[in-house]
Amino acid sequence: MILMQQNFNNLQFLVGTQNILEELKTVPALPIFAPRMTEFFSAFSNVILKDRRARNFAHVTAYAYWIRRASLEREKNMRNDFIDSRLGRGVAFHIAPSNVPLAFAMSLTVAAMAGNASCVRLSSREFAEVEIICDAMNELLDTGFKDLKNYFLLVRYPHDERITEFFSELCDVRIIWGGDNTINTIRQIPLLPRSVEFTFADRHSVALIQSEKYLESNAQDVAKKFYADTYDMDQNACSSPRAVIWTGNATDEAREKFWASLEKIVHADYEMQPIQAVDKFSAACMLGMKNNGVKLVSTDNFVTRVEVDALKSSCMDFKPGGGCFIEYIAKDWSEIIPLLNKQCQTVAVLGINLQDFRKWVISKGLRGVDRIVPFGETTALAFMWDGFDLINGMSRYIEV
Repeated sequence: MILMQQNFNNLQFLVGTQNILEELKTVPALPIFAPRMTEFFSAFSNVILKDRRARNFAHVTAYAYWIRRASLEREKNMRNDFIDSRLGRGVAFHIAPSNVPLAFAMSLTVAAMAGNASCVRLSSREFAEVEIICDAMNELLDTGFKDLKNYFLLVRYPHDERITEFFSELCDVRIIWGGDNTINTIRQIPLLPRSVEFTFADRHSVALIQSEKYLESNAQDVAKKFYADTYDMDQNACSSPRAVIWTGNATDEAREKFWASLEKIVHADYEMQPIQAVDKFSAACMLGMKNNGVKLVSTDNFVTRVEVDALKSSCMDFKPGGGCFIEYIAKDWSEIIPLLNKQCQTVAVLGINLQDFRKWVISKGLRGVDRIVPFGETTALAFMWDGFDLINGMSRYIEV
């Protein structure tokens, strides 16, 4: 398919130009963790961290630390057995989500370290975080890394099936971030026969706390970590817990202490919008209408807790965000299985051994749970996501 000239007029180039777009198909693939690409992201990290605007966004600075040379070299060293045998697939086309500003940056980084050039379709929503990343990238590509200009193209365009079709026919890897409906719509646009696709769809996550272990921990430290896991992104990230499950014999004392500690931080640091309070109350009412044994126990609008006396997969259908949590006391892990279905991405644990819980998930043959992490790490960036090894998936193995 040839994209007509007038359609290019719908494209807003944030990084790159029309000339780079037209040459994208001929850009050579790179080996995974190519030294020059590592140099670029290391310099990229420094530029971001020097930007005063970045200090206002914890996830921007977290991204900058994730792409440091030491971090990338550590990831590379884990793959030394085949580092010289894998080559990028070619061009990666990323469709970024509208509710998680930096998902595109993680996706772009992984594709680049897997040896690919990238075209990213950014959300039409304008985030300050996106501006910071694009400004830093343009600064580097216009100065010390002009040789990598053809590997990065970041654009915006209104919903236009023909433009998406053009990029889909151009790419060797398509990465779609978004809701189920968005993914199903885009999947109607075909790919070339040898192209591969990764979809990051609607998911949910849960927190699992052992009550006695919690009471032995620093309550303020735990509250800060849980706040980062949830309120920092208004629970918009699929990895942000929406259900809090308690185990052990000290649940009453632990729950009182946990929520009181969290409320102090939320009141001090979080700006609640009136519509969020309405949405959370409405979600609690809807949950109560469809299930017995539902109890709203919140003391105010900042931390909304909805107790349930039984866990059903449908409990996770209500997603108002902004600090709304389903709460349940479990006698053993088997009671939470209804939540650990295909839609379950992350389980954040406190006071529970990560390896033991993974062994249990495997022993039960669960169809969900792709990540098991400690509190404070649900939104940590990684080259493994939703159960996919993205470096392997976005590159190909040259067999000898």
